[in-house]
Amino acid sequence: MRYLSLICWLTFSLSNLPGQAADAAALNTDIIRIARSFKDGGGYNTAWKGTGTAEEINFKGEKILACGDKTYCCGFTFTVVMRVAAERGLLKDKTSHEIRKFQKEWYGATATSAERQCQLAMKNLGIGKAISFEEAQLGDFVQLWRTKSGHSVLFVGWVEENGQKIGMHYRSSQPGTDGIGDATEYFTKAAPGRSPLDKNRTYFCRLNPTSK
Repeated sequence: MRYLSLICWLTFSLSNLPGQAADAAALNTDIIRIARSFKDGGGYNTAWKGTGTAEEINFKGEKILACGDKTYCCGFTFTVVMRVAAERGLLKDKTSHEIRKFQKEWYGATATSAERQCQLAMKNLGIGKAISFEEAQLGDFVQLWRTKSGHSVLFVGWVEENGQKIGMHYRSSQPGTDGIGDATEYFTKAAPGRSPLDKNRTYFCRLNPTSK
């Protein structure tokens, strides 16, 4: 029932988006499909040790990352982006060295990627682009920040009040869902145990539709 409700909501939402926005959201339906193919829960890796992925990541016969015992945010979103990018043919001309660099940047494990993470990683690999706050659509990838912590997520939708975007719905892996699940946070108020989201440090990016 929950899945059927999601499909109905998604169909209605896409049909009511203007022009390019509808095209972007429709394109990203494969991202949402793959993100929701992983069951909710499964445990959250509070130590952020290991890979944090939802499955083993392989590329051209080479293991890039082992499957995580439990997930954490960038491990989950990396699992999704690798699966979708492969299905779209975006990785066919890439090397294992490039994918390993992509993974480190996605996780913010390099000095240059520590702030923007997925946005910079996608741009550097040439498989996607940075988009503005106003352009964000269902299925885009996001690196968001609070005052003292960050989070790698898949954008699901805005929380709006009086015409203002006051928060966002997303899918990722976090303590509040004991691993994979949907959550909501706000720019104007803090969730329990968290500081508010920082709009000026919210980085959106969109995967290219297909290889050139």
